[in-house]
Amino acid sequence: MPKTTGKSRVTALYERLSRDDDLVGESNSITNQKKYLEDYAHKNGLTNIRHYTDDGYSGVNFNRPGVQALIAAVEAGEIETICVKDLSRFGRNYLQVGFYTEVVFPQKNVRFIAINNGIDSNNAADNDFAPFLNIMNEFYAKDTSNKIKAIFDARMRDGKRCSGSIPYGYNRLPGDKQTLVVDPEAAEVVKRIFLLASEGKSPRAIAELLTEEKVLIPAAHAERYHKEQSNGKKYSDPYLWGVSTVRKILDRQEYLGHTVLHKSVATNFKLHKRKETSAEEQYVFENTHEAIISQELWDSVQRTRKRAGRSSPWGSHYHRLSGYLYCADCGRRMTLQTHYSRKDGSIEYSFRCGGYASRVDSCTAHGISADSVETILLSTVQRISRLVMKDEKAFAEELQRLWLEKRREKPQQSETELKRMQKRYDELSGLVRGLYENLVSGLLPERQYKQLMKQYDDEQAELEVKIEKLQSEVADNKEKPLDIEHFIALIRKIKSPDEVSDTMFRELVDKIVVHEAQGVGNARTQQVDIYFNYVGQVNIAYSEEELAEIKAKEEQLSAEKLARQRAAEKARRERRKAKKIAENGGEIIVKKVCPHCGKEFIPTSNRQVFCSKECRYQAEQAEKKAEREAERGDHYYRQRKCVVCGKMFWPNSSGQTVCSEECRKKHHNEYSLEWWHRKQDEKELREVV
Repeated sequence: MPKTTGKSRVTALYERLSRDDDLVGESNSITNQKKYLEDYAHKNGLTNIRHYTDDGYSGVNFNRPGVQALIAAVEAGEIETICVKDLSRFGRNYLQVGFYTEVVFPQKNVRFIAINNGIDSNNAADNDFAPFLNIMNEFYAKDTSNKIKAIFDARMRDGKRCSGSIPYGYNRLPGDKQTLVVDPEAAEVVKRIFLLASEGKSPRAIAELLTEEKVLIPAAHAERYHKEQSNGKKYSDPYLWGVSTVRKILDRQEYLGHTVLHKSVATNFKLHKRKETSAEEQYVFENTHEAIISQELWDSVQRTRKRAGRSSPWGSHYHRLSGYLYCADCGRRMTLQTHYSRKDGSIEYSFRCGGYASRVDSCTAHGISADSVETILLSTVQRISRLVMKDEKAFAEELQRLWLEKRREKPQQSETELKRMQKRYDELSGLVRGLYENLVSGLLPERQYKQLMKQYDDEQAELEVKIEKLQSEVADNKEKPLDIEHFIALIRKIKSPDEVSDTMFRELVDKIVVHEAQGVGNARTQQVDIYFNYVGQVNIAYSEEELAEIKAKEEQLSAEKLARQRAAEKARRERRKAKKIAENGGEIIVKKVCPHCGKEFIPTSNRQVFCSKECRYQAEQAEKKAEREAERGDHYYRQRKCVVCGKMFWPNSSGQTVCSEECRKKHHNEYSLEWWHRKQDEKELREVV
């Protein structure tokens, strides 16, 4: 037994029972565990007893108040001995149980006893089988969890509800928990929410409208009219609608009359966390009860929500194209830009790549004005309308042919990348398990264990985000069914439009892809691809008549543009002329006075100052003379430096280089002596030759 110190340490008796026990209050099993542990402590001389209890908590995780308090006391050095009935009471997670029993408790000099398993950390021979017991305890919890999940999964595959909650807008039949019937009052609210959403209203705007009109929220409605279905959820205001509530209603396929099960699954039997399943993993049973909304309204709402509009950066402006425009290179949505005119204060809208605007991706601007997109959209819709009216059958056949060609194209690599990431995620899970085994066996120090665990955990968290994004991309990239008849029916309603209304826009347009512009000025061109609902991109080749018509129209537009430019230039000249006449007192040209001779003359240009070239020359010479006199006084030549003494002097002639007679003589003597030596050198050279 461990020796006692001056400060008495505690013998901790830990009891736990899962919430599967249905007894009220502290269960008899907890009471029996306490009595059993106290008897053992007294028989073995363990004193200063303190109980730590978790009643109604699963052993697969350690987020239990009792065990957390126990571990905190261990860290504080208060615990000398921990005693449990068996290892499964301490926990059913073999990694965490092993970490505490093999690493933490020995470091803190804490004795650990599991009575029924014959484990006592003071006796090394008793601990050899402990890791296997931990694994078996965890296996028991995992096996129980899998069996319960299998039972629920089998029921859901048969179309039976396993949850007690039902969608807002429905009630249950008395004595039948599976059949849903329409709640007339709530169903009207649901219909209105979908109609508002189809008109382009955001969930926030819908929530604010329902709050303003004092419509009961789902929880308050159930509590007032259907108390047997109320889940007892607390709320502060029965009329305060939340944005998330509206979103959940708009997401529920139950309003189409379908039963949707297996919407979420537990991520791990050790954790009380759930994740949403993909559409492929859900169990959908169609037409199981009365529908509240139609399929057409549902499709319209989902398209509108998918292309939810985005405001300008300041949030004060909105454009219907927001959320529909995408960059052709990086695939990101294009953001709305607002421009104010300095002349008349009018507002113009344009779009640019979201990756370029946020500097997240190294993408280019792909800038385009909203008016240009609207013009292209209108001309495209008008052309499709003409083709349908001319020969509907030929139009449908051409669309079918284009769709078949597109299906034969090479698929994207998103699915391959998704499989690679999922494989790496599984590899990391195996590495984490290996880390713990190396830690327990002493092959890996605890510091490196924590460092590697953090590294692997961060990588797994990053992979989870990427996998979720790729799964969404794969779902979006799947081929949408072709519905030419539905598309032609929409076009028939339009016939010959002069503009694309908001309703027409939402029904027809799926997305608009903008490419980077090529060229500058008048040679600037930019490709814009319009994808329509039900048929995708309509790339029907232009006929010769259409090409000739387009060419004629371009020439007409070019001629009109040139005429407008010439008219604008002429108007500018007329304005300048009128301004001159007004400034000159009715004369186009103002007479000037020559500043040299004082003679009045008519200038040939705005810059002419003198009446003639002679006056200009004489004026320039007079100006130079005045500058010279100001600089030299009575001296004609500028000051020079004497070549002999270096003094500055005023010369009397252009060839004077010395300042005085003395310097002249000295300079002459030096020159004469140099001349004489030069002649002597020449003479000696001739004699040598």
